[in-house]
Amino acid sequence: MTALNKGQLMTEKNDPMMELHPLCTYFPRMSEAEFISLKDNLEENGQIHPIYTLDGMILDGGNRYRALCELGIVPEIIEYTGVNPAQFILSTNLHRRHLTQGQSAAIVSASQSWINAQADSQLSSTAQLDTATARAKQSGVGHRTQQLADKLVKEAPAELVKEVLDGKKSLNKAIKEITPAKPVIVKLDPVPFIVQEAQASQQVESNNDKELNHIIDEQLTVIEALEADKSAWQNLIDSDDRLAASFNEVKTLTEANRLLKVRINELSTEKDEALKAADYWKSQYLELEELNQVDTD
Repeated sequence: MTALNKGQLMTEKNDPMMELHPLCTYFPRMSEAEFISLKDNLEENGQIHPIYTLDGMILDGGNRYRALCELGIVPEIIEYTGVNPAQFILSTNLHRRHLTQGQSAAIVSASQSWINAQADSQLSSTAQLDTATARAKQSGVGHRTQQLADKLVKEAPAELVKEVLDGKKSLNKAIKEITPAKPVIVKLDPVPFIVQEAQASQQVESNNDKELNHIIDEQLTVIEALEADKSAWQNLIDSDDRLAASFNEVKTLTEANRLLKVRINELSTEKDEALKAADYWKSQYLELEELNQVDTD
């Protein structure tokens, strides 16, 4: 900036228009109505909060800087001399803006990602948000929401991340766009058991088949209920508590399915033993019948 006094009118020759620092760009720009209101306030009351710069770029106060330049007023600029610019801009802006939880979480994730990517080891060593828990505390959102924001910043294209940062797209909708579609589950018809005819084992087989069919019907009912509830699964992403409850339900169903399989194996074994016994007694019966025939002759 030129050596003009604060509040002095600027001219085209002394208006350099500074660039925004990357950390500053993670916060959404004001709407046109909000910007006009800011200009009116600055024109009437003057600049109250200074504009902070880092490495020749605006770290904090981009909207104020633009408004002052358009008004032709030289802004008051202070060079940031701290060691943690990300923490500075987050603590200064994060909670005084009208941001959604998804925006706040994404801004914190993006800021930390930028810090981690810097070659300056001293700057990287100042990172205090190196865990999802710490980032969630900074953004003021739930742990699960912060994890989703971390996933977005890490895996999504820059254009999609920017849409979430600017509030043009919700975090949940963006996550759905980068989440692979669930594979279609093809339900196979159960294979019927081939029941051998044995007069002595008919009652045992009948009871076993009824119990096996009942167990299979229960399994198919559970699977159909899960398939019919796909929309509810999509909504689970909106609530940490609901998601945790659903995971517990899945674990319960998985364990129930395991026990059912064990029971099916046991019943199958019992049926095989019953068939063997029926064959044995049938053979004994036939031998006795032959002996009786011989004695009669």
